[in-house]
Amino acid sequence: MHVEPALGQRMQGGEVPEFRWTLEDDECDCVFQRIGEWTNPYLGRTHRVRLCCIWAELYKEFPQYVQDIPAFYNHNTGEYEPEPWEWNGEADMPRAFWYRQLASLMGSSLEEVREKYKDQQPPKGTPRPKLVQQEVRVNLHEVVGLLTERAMIAEEELNKAIAVIAALKRDELQLDRIVLAEGGFSVLPAEEEVSDAKPDGSDNDRYK
Repeated sequence: MHVEPALGQRMQGGEVPEFRWTLEDDECDCVFQRIGEWTNPYLGRTHRVRLCCIWAELYKEFPQYVQDIPAFYNHNTGEYEPEPWEWNGEADMPRAFWYRQLASLMGSSLEEVREKYKDQQPPKGTPRPKLVQQEVRVNLHEVVGLLTERAMIAEEELNKAIAVIAALKRDELQLDRIVLAEGGFSVLPAEEEVSDAKPDGSDNDRYK
């Protein structure tokens, strides 16, 4: 069985179905249920397809193109795991998943599992612990003071750079007295040669 015939007939007849096909509705025996739905308010139409059931029929026609492997392929390890995992989700295990897991573990059909466990409940979920956010109080005056201090330093450094550029344009400063240093540049005193400058630009006038 792949889908209840009555459900398909209602769709074909153009009537509005009483039951909406949804993922994990367990209305078919497909291992991986897949429902396609397209709806548009301006067209006044909804198109819903049980893709998994259509694929199942195609598989029968082209079995050479299908791999049905009785194991979970773990992409993290690159290995197959034949034993189904225990449910570890936050929400309760969907009944459709549970039936298929039991069928795999017991080697039974879905029809047998549904009949046997219809009055029982699937495994409960395990809520994740809530993250406790630590409140960090910020002193507004300290923040304003820090930003003001940084702005003053930046303004001072900018003024120094402008002074150097102006001196270069007035030919009051030789270009070979400017030495690149980490994070900026340094200006050598007039009596020193470039070769005497320290690599890190220390002990010189520094412009970041």
